[in-house]
Amino acid sequence: MNKIKNIQTIAPFLADDFVDLDESIFDTEEYARFLNQNSDRLGIFKKYSFCKLHDSWIIGIKTEKDRFEITLNDFTTFVFANTIIEKYKLPIDPDKISFPLTIEFDGKIEVEYNSVDENGDLRKIDPIDLDEYLYEQITRLDKDCVEIVFQLWKSNLKEDIPGEDIIVIASGKDLTINENQGKAWCETFGHDYDKLYDYFREQFNSDRYVSDQNECEKLIEEFENMTNK
Repeated sequence: MNKIKNIQTIAPFLADDFVDLDESIFDTEEYARFLNQNSDRLGIFKKYSFCKLHDSWIIGIKTEKDRFEITLNDFTTFVFANTIIEKYKLPIDPDKISFPLTIEFDGKIEVEYNSVDENGDLRKIDPIDLDEYLYEQITRLDKDCVEIVFQLWKSNLKEDIPGEDIIVIASGKDLTINENQGKAWCETFGHDYDKLYDYFREQFNSDRYVSDQNECEKLIEEFENMTNK
């Protein structure tokens, strides 16, 4: 008989969204050290860890024999683009723009979808369509395997029932991030805002929080003040 998995033991960083906890059971400082120590193995994914993909909506998920992909519309880039559209009154429909980013596992793929009950116990389910990226925790990292526990959201709007958090446990030999936001940016804006986009990416890569409109407005104002000097 298989032992029941519980969110508190397999991914404690995510646990407080599923069960009532008197105090945190996750050491974020230790986790940050773990990410820094393994930055070479994580590659580009490291700069997106610790919730930087939160609220990104899911464009698609693809599972093949030796590959698993989650493609997202990068929420932070979308918010920044929408701020520019509003500020400069550009004739662009925000509902029709997307800034894709793909998380890709290759080799020795294992993928498992789970619902989570009120006690934090996981129940394996069949793969389903998912709508939004919430959080993740890297739970295994060595030369042969990268495992990530993803917390994703299913809206259930068409079924007219409450949405729910779904846990997807994915692993593979290698992990890569395909960043296509820059290409999509040029397709959306041409080259009129290239320098502003470069400044935005510089701030994003510095771990500055730029994922809401107020912060994006501040960033644009900073850039304008610098370039007008």
